[in-house]
This record gives sequence, structure tokens and C-alpha cells, in this order.
Amino acid sequence: MSVLPGTVAPGPSAKRRRPGRPRLAYLLILPATAVLAAVVGWPLVKIVQLSVQQQLSGKYALFHGGANSPYVGLRNYSRILSDSGFWTVAVRTAVFTAINVGLSLLIGMALALLLNRVSRWARVLLVAVLLFAWAVPSTVSTQVFYWLFSNQYGAVNYLLDALPGVHLAGHDWFADPHQGLAVITAVVVWGAIPLLAISLHAGITQIPREILEAATCDGASPWQAFRSVVLPYLTPLLVILTTLSVIWDFGVFNQIWFMRNGHPEPGYQTLGIYLYANGIGSSHYNDGATIAVLMMLCLLVVMVVYIRQLFRIGDAQ
Repeated sequence: MSVLPGTVAPGPSAKRRRPGRPRLAYLLILPATAVLAAVVGWPLVKIVQLSVQQQLSGKYALFHGGANSPYVGLRNYSRILSDSGFWTVAVRTAVFTAINVGLSLLIGMALALLLNRVSRWARVLLVAVLLFAWAVPSTVSTQVFYWLFSNQYGAVNYLLDALPGVHLAGHDWFADPHQGLAVITAVVVWGAIPLLAISLHAGITQIPREILEAATCDGASPWQAFRSVVLPYLTPLLVILTTLSVIWDFGVFNQIWFMRNGHPEPGYQTLGIYLYANGIGSSHYNDGATIAVLMMLCLLVVMVVYIRQLFRIGDAQ
């Protein structure tokens, strides 16, 4: 191999320092991987096992491990998938998730753009408010919204009833599941906005100012600059946030459970509630395990999109 003048030929020690397999990185993540395998992997194996077994006893079948339960193949899946009630809940969950994710991203993006335009003190104040809202536990925010929309003492009914032509005194928002789910959507979006707004604002600050100024000098309107400059830069971040939002909103449980005082009616059931009601709630653990596996398969598609986006970002860096 020829060596250029003024350069030093790499010796054996230099070859050993070449970047190769990051063995140290693998060793460092080994403890976390072992803990995840024990805490998450083993229960996952048991859930899959329960989903292909027939439940013989009722109450203690979950704890006996199903060692004596016969395997029935995909019979449990066939029974669940042939139930029209399951598909009603699945469609409701998909619509509920899409509305929550769309509203969360839309409001989060609007707040991120607002953070980018206001003065420094206003930005600090707004971020502090967002962090405060984020720090409130979901159970507390759910109880606050439940009180706000109460038919007896709710502030929303009181304020709306004061408007001309509006008569909402004593209106029960939860008598109709559609209105009740709209209130629950407000709670879910309320909890999701802080993270989305702050993350998107951080992404906007990484866009070179020169490009935005060049777009403005070329006569681009604020909407055209957002569509042609800001949005392309934020696309990888938006894909990740959308994926995570779908995963979070698909499994919403606490907000629905507490809003309905632990007894959600059929019109309020999403897949998470349906799983609990048909599995643990009625001691039909094999059915619950089957629904859980079906939920995991649905989320697996979303997780593939998330992981692919992470690999693309890693390759770009």
C-alpha cells in the first residue's frame, strides 16, 4: 500500500483502534436487557401460552400456570374474532385513537409555533404552565374534568347555561357515550399536549434561521414557509411523536375507568377496558390473554414504523 508524503502509515495499534463492533455498548445494555427479559419477556410468554389453552378452572387458573390445561390451538382467537362485540370495540378504539392523536398533534404544533414567536418571558411562562400540566397525574386531571362536566356542580354547565339561547342546566354529559368519550378525549389531549408542544418547539429551534429568512425574502407567506420549510424539517420528529401517541392513546385505560367510576358501560369500552372486563373482571384469563395478544399485534405494526424511523435517523447521523 502506497503512503502519501507527509502521512504516517497506520501501524498494528492503529488498526486495533479502528471503529468496529461496540462490544462495550453491548456489555452495558446487557443488564437492562436481562431485566427486561425477566420482567416483560416471561409474562409475555405466559400470556401467549394462556391464549392457546383452554381454561379448566376459573379463579386460580392464572396462578397455576395452566400446566394441566389442554392446548386448543387458535380456537380462542377464532371465538374472539368471530364476536361482533370485539369488532365494535376495535373500531371504536381506532376512531378514539385517531381523534386523540390528531387533536394532540394539531394543538401541540400550534403551541410549538406560538412558543417560537412570543417573547422570552412569555415563552418561559408558557413552558412552565405546560410542565405543570404535565406533572399532574392522570388520575387527578381525570377527577378535575369529571367535576368540571358534572351535571350537578359542573362549571362547564354553569358557564354554558349563562350563554343566550343555551340551556344546559343539569345536562348529563355521560348519559350519551359519544359525549362522554368527547369529555374523556379532552382529558387525554390535555395530558398529551405538554410533551408534544415542547418536543416540537425543540425541533423548530433546530431549523436554520437563514432558510426561514430566505423563504420570507422570496415572498413566502407564513403558511407557505411552514408547509415548505418547517414541516419537512419536522417530519422525522412528527413520525416518532405520532407513533408514540398512537401507542399511548390506543391503550387508554385510567381516564375511562375513573370517569365511569370503575364500571364503564359497553358504549365506553375501548380494547383496554374490553380486555379487563372479559379477562380479569370475569376471571376468563384465556380470553383476556387472547385479546391482549391481538392488541400487541396491532401495536406491533406501529412499533415497526417507530423502529424504522429510529434507524433512519441513526443512519442520517
